[in-house]
Amino acid sequence: MNNPNSGSKRLRLFVVGLCLLAAFAAALFVRRSEHRTSTPATTATQPAKSPEEILALIPKTPGDSAADQAIAKARARVAAKPTVALDWATLGDCLMQKARDITDETLYDPAELAYLEAFRIDPRNVGAMAGMAWVKGDRHLFDESIEWANKAIGVDPGNAAAYGILGDAALQLGDYDQAFAHYQKMMDLRPDISSYSRGAYLLWVTGKKQNAINLMGKAIRAGGPYAENTAWCRSRLALMLFNDGAYLPAEQTLAPSLEAVPRNMHVLLVAGKIRAALQDYAGAKEFYQRAQDVAPNLEALIALGDIATMQGAKSEADAYYQKAEELHAAHVARQGHDHMQMALFYADHDRNLVEALRMAEQRKLTRNVFEADTLAWVYFKNGQLEKAQEAIGRALSQKTPDPSIQYHAGMIAAKAGNRPVAQKYLETALSWSPSFSLLGAPRALETMRDLGNHPVAANGATPAAKE
Repeated sequence: MNNPNSGSKRLRLFVVGLCLLAAFAAALFVRRSEHRTSTPATTATQPAKSPEEILALIPKTPGDSAADQAIAKARARVAAKPTVALDWATLGDCLMQKARDITDETLYDPAELAYLEAFRIDPRNVGAMAGMAWVKGDRHLFDESIEWANKAIGVDPGNAAAYGILGDAALQLGDYDQAFAHYQKMMDLRPDISSYSRGAYLLWVTGKKQNAINLMGKAIRAGGPYAENTAWCRSRLALMLFNDGAYLPAEQTLAPSLEAVPRNMHVLLVAGKIRAALQDYAGAKEFYQRAQDVAPNLEALIALGDIATMQGAKSEADAYYQKAEELHAAHVARQGHDHMQMALFYADHDRNLVEALRMAEQRKLTRNVFEADTLAWVYFKNGQLEKAQEAIGRALSQKTPDPSIQYHAGMIAAKAGNRPVAQKYLETALSWSPSFSLLGAPRALETMRDLGNHPVAANGATPAAKE
């Protein structure tokens, strides 16, 4: 006899098993962000709502992407039979997939409502527990995320998704050994695109560049039900290649996803970055504007401002930077977590440095290498050299192959009067990726010249990018 819930179960396993990559992507997509903690996970403060009221609060997402179609199907299942916990958890998963695809934090609330309804119907529903861990992790409420994930493991010790979320929290908090342990457990339980991509990124963060590239390639080959998830993996692999100066291979890595999912935010942002590095500013602007058309995005706005700066269009640049500040204010209003990204923007552009310091110092004890790098750069721009030196030491601790960290280390060393160390770090940044940053790379070259070392051709050209 057929189980009436079998189709729902298959959909649930299909979504959870292969779209959990979204949890990892969303947690990493803003590479420099603020982490917050709060009270342990609880449903006590959630107001009672009927299933109809909850559905009314869950948006019908426009578009015809795989995530949009999955949301529509899940909504229909819940509307037809609102007492099935599995279907509510699946709806939450689909909403989180969509949030990841377009980097839209406004979908966290409706996803959380769906998971909480599933949990209310069935307090032992592992999907709801893992889903809540996913939402809390993406909100950077890691204490709560960890608690929900451990609840899921308590019910199902073989729940790979929960181990992945525990690894995400450890990675974002800079506990890289713990992240390795959780990701290895996830990979042992379920070797697929989600576990491979997590492991690959962690390998890259901890300085194992070639292993990271190889494993991310394996994640891409593994594939998944959503083209957007493979696209995210391609965007991360392309960034690894970009940071190694291999701009054209990076662009080739993106090409299949640009065709398959032309509105994928992550792919568009990396494509713009590559075009800008190749000094195709018109092409870069097109990609960044396309990203903006998908959803307002800080990285795209800042990059558009930087391109305008490079072209000498100061008023246009200022307009983009103002829009970035307005978008950050909107994120703050709904408890967003882009403080470290905004602190880095202020430091890079010598704007509002006191506010940058206030935001960055919220993470002054961080072990996360990217947060430590931002903190060091903000200290440097505020004239606090000793603190900058201590923080940049933390940023360099994992030997992460990111030229921006090397650049910041070089500038800090130069300010401290340590010429050999400054030359080493700046030369490393430029040799890894000669156009790693629209504004940073020229400053690195200028500082190298001031230091009396000229890693450029006789005609003053920038070293050629790797092909």
